[in-house]
Amino acid sequence: MMGGVQRLASTLALFLLSAAFGGVHAQALVRVLFADAPAAIVRFDGPHRGALDGRPFEAALALDWPVIAHGDRLWLDGRDAGHRLDLTSDAGFAWDGRRYRGTLRLIADEGRVRIVNVLDIEAYLRGVVPAEMQASWPAEALKAQAVAARTYTLLHLDASRDYDVCATIDCQVYRGREVEHPASDAAIAATAGEVLTYGGVFARTYYHADSGGVIASSAEVWGSEIPYLQAFQDVASGGPHASWSARLDPRGVAAQLAAIGVRVGTPQRLVVRETSSSGRVVRAEVVGSDGRAVLDGVALRTQLRAWGLKSTRFVMTGDLTLRGEGWGHGVGMSQYGARALALAGYGYAQILGFYYPETRLQRLTVQAQR
Repeated sequence: MMGGVQRLASTLALFLLSAAFGGVHAQALVRVLFADAPAAIVRFDGPHRGALDGRPFEAALALDWPVIAHGDRLWLDGRDAGHRLDLTSDAGFAWDGRRYRGTLRLIADEGRVRIVNVLDIEAYLRGVVPAEMQASWPAEALKAQAVAARTYTLLHLDASRDYDVCATIDCQVYRGREVEHPASDAAIAATAGEVLTYGGVFARTYYHADSGGVIASSAEVWGSEIPYLQAFQDVASGGPHASWSARLDPRGVAAQLAAIGVRVGTPQRLVVRETSSSGRVVRAEVVGSDGRAVLDGVALRTQLRAWGLKSTRFVMTGDLTLRGEGWGHGVGMSQYGARALALAGYGYAQILGFYYPETRLQRLTVQAQR
């Protein structure tokens, strides 16, 4: 299960999986990575409190906190402040132009400042669900998104690292308080503590914008067979990314290839050499004025995204022109597909069952501590 058993083991001290939907929802702290930077400035607009390497303090006034790192030590105003600084207030904090809930944690790591937001998972989801799915969409689609995002987060809790998930599309998009919306808040509250499991562990609830009509399997995209992440025909999404076209820019393609040490001169043609069971390109050849290169696997997917393509489900219509379908990796739940199913009258449990067959919808309950 690609680490699922190990990660679940680290949370069993906190949670007990229960099929009873009347249980108290689980509380868990999630650590979200914002950035690794040489320095950071954090703004608190009023009284706040914190801790330096576990030593608590209070600040009665609004302050900017300029922090730099030397080795594994943080420095404030030219003074060694220790390895870790935690800052929090009832009003939250500001980082990079956005406001967030919870605690801001700054950690020195090899001369860089690791910037992490620590907060309760249900509060975290309030900044994830409307960032990943439009809050104006049907309530049942939003509920499905909430369950998928919650399960994804709990699967990735990892006490061996400084953070659990990142705040970008590489994990789940998280934008804090400024995107919170009553509709998505209601979906999160209505599904509080609900997760998907398979074989007694959290399911890998990958999702994407639009499948382009066919869901991809985990095996064809990442090379790992997962029983509930298979390829199958999706519903018609009716979304803006269901069908699209593009023309590759030879200069852009050449620059991206050169960045990974591949040089073919001026790209003249892209040739599809192999497709997967869901119609996605898994091997392609770039033919240039000075040579050619065959790409597959992660290198191919990374290049196609860098070239501006929305998905790997496409066919060539000319030397450098193509027609594609969908947006994203195509594994798991299609968000536009979930919207279409909700508009057709399906409930969130049915939507989740459609995209993650053989999984179980369960509610986490808090385990009594002894």
